[in-house]
Amino acid sequence: MSSVAGQASAHHDAGQRKGNRPAELWNEILPYPCYSGQECPTDFEIIFDGNVTADVPHNEPMTTNENAFCAVSGSSGCDPSVTYNASTNTTTVEYSGTTLYHNRRSGMPGVHFGMYAARNYTTNIKNLVQRTEWTYPSSQTAPEPVISINSKQPTTSKSWKYAIVYVAGTTSKSGGAEYASWNEIAYSSKTTPGSSGKQPKFTFANYGTQTIYVTSSGGVFDLPVPTDPECLKTPFCKENEVLLGELQEVNYPPPTYSNSPFVSLQYPPKRMLPPAK
Repeated sequence: MSSVAGQASAHHDAGQRKGNRPAELWNEILPYPCYSGQECPTDFEIIFDGNVTADVPHNEPMTTNENAFCAVSGSSGCDPSVTYNASTNTTTVEYSGTTLYHNRRSGMPGVHFGMYAARNYTTNIKNLVQRTEWTYPSSQTAPEPVISINSKQPTTSKSWKYAIVYVAGTTSKSGGAEYASWNEIAYSSKTTPGSSGKQPKFTFANYGTQTIYVTSSGGVFDLPVPTDPECLKTPFCKENEVLLGELQEVNYPPPTYSNSPFVSLQYPPKRMLPPAK
């Protein structure tokens, strides 16, 4: 990684925050990148525009199922680092290690990475994602597709609910999904009443350099948010740890599965998402 001008603190001071919007939780699945004797990467990075170190806690405690470089849950090596580079004005969440594991709860091949984020009450942090990429021992990098999701919501509400938004895509017009993500995003049911059947409007953007072709999408709505006040102080409270662990195909089968709980989005992403910048 390049030189670091700032680093996230390990704890948030809730007294400096206004509002009570619950955190965002994000889990994504990618293909295993080193089949057939290929050199394995030693680093996976999620890169954001700007300085969002106040919104992504440093050393978030991850399990083996949320960090494919993690051999044993509870190890400090499972925690990604969060750094800000002033020269590029980017924040990097970095997962690294010497061995990359197939770590999906389903036992299927592929790798799984998770993150707790978005303690900023004025923006949606997924709207700031610039790119994700692998880094190899040779310092070569390989980009991975990622779709940013945004939803305009109030700072404060007495009627928060969670929606799980699923989206999968590929950079090939005819290829199968090479990326899939479960995104747990809070919305105010007061402004989007479930009784009317109206869903919150999510917008989708591609801030990477490759066109992404969406292969499937869907949503699960009207889910409860954590009740523990600690979850408003830090995203990685106990309740959020449980919720993050559930964001995968065992608990929430994708829309293409026959037993999927996902319903069609009233405001789905476009089939083709060219780079937005």
